[in-house]
Amino acid sequence: MPLERLKFILLSFIIILVVGVTGYVALEHMTILDAVYLTVVTVATVGYGDVVPVTIAGRIFTIFLVITGVGMTYYALSFLIGIVVEGQVKNVLGRRGMQRQIAAMTNHIIVCGAGRVGDNVIERLQYERETFVVIENDAAIYAELLERKVPVIQGDATLDEVLLAAGLKVAKGVITTLSHDADNVYVTLTAKSLSPGITIVARAERFEAEEKLRRAGADTVIFPSVMGGRQMVAAMTKPVIMDFVENVFYNQELHLDIAEITVLSGSTLIGKSLAASGIKSKHNSIVVAIKRQAEMITNPDAGEVLLAGDVMVVLGHRSALADIISMATAAK
Repeated sequence: MPLERLKFILLSFIIILVVGVTGYVALEHMTILDAVYLTVVTVATVGYGDVVPVTIAGRIFTIFLVITGVGMTYYALSFLIGIVVEGQVKNVLGRRGMQRQIAAMTNHIIVCGAGRVGDNVIERLQYERETFVVIENDAAIYAELLERKVPVIQGDATLDEVLLAAGLKVAKGVITTLSHDADNVYVTLTAKSLSPGITIVARAERFEAEEKLRRAGADTVIFPSVMGGRQMVAAMTKPVIMDFVENVFYNQELHLDIAEITVLSGSTLIGKSLAASGIKSKHNSIVVAIKRQAEMITNPDAGEVLLAGDVMVVLGHRSALADIISMATAAK
């Protein structure tokens, strides 16, 4: 244990200092200050100056102090050097492994910025088990993400080469959470120019930034302050609904979730009504809404027939949702 060894080294030096001071005071009749000085000089092997042992007993004592002190000094130095070298090796190997991991990513999400908002995005993506990589320019935050083993690239997210290094060409989306609206506009412009079909969710602080972000290519613009205000009011006026939403989205113990499930071409669900699909009767799940092209069908009737390309919003237990996803993607 490095910490235990470090404690042992510090304790040993304290003991050597106490023994050295006590010995020189007793044998050489020195003052405490002179005894401390001579002990430190002896252990550090920097040579003697104006204070030296003059008695035979003092010199014999110094011989043993040199052997013990120098030995402990070299042990401490080798230990500290070992920690530094080992840490550097681990750091290099860890970064190389992470670079390979990032290079192998496809259909992933790129998160630009890991500040206050970005860190919450990271936690949610981890909870959703999404594949993602973070771009962070701040060295301290970058080091912290490395320590947490979060896939991360250090660099400016507004630069083409940094976005490309994060796998923009094969990513499914970008979430830009930078603190300045201008930076988020620039990230959006750059990402859309390099990968026109990519989905972009952008953070905005000022309302006038929304139009610029949408013109730049953002598919969705989020105002964290507005969302926070709405949640606070809802928590006051509709506390039961807020508890329900919190449980669905954030309570892992309930194993309850809400999912977007696309009915693919050739699925066994095509042509079946919701009642006949077994989503409710067999899987105890609820279809809250169906998005059909530009139309949003909320609270669909049990007789609603599913078509290829329908996106169902389904509430249910995670295991049931996994089965429904299989049904929606399985061929007849």
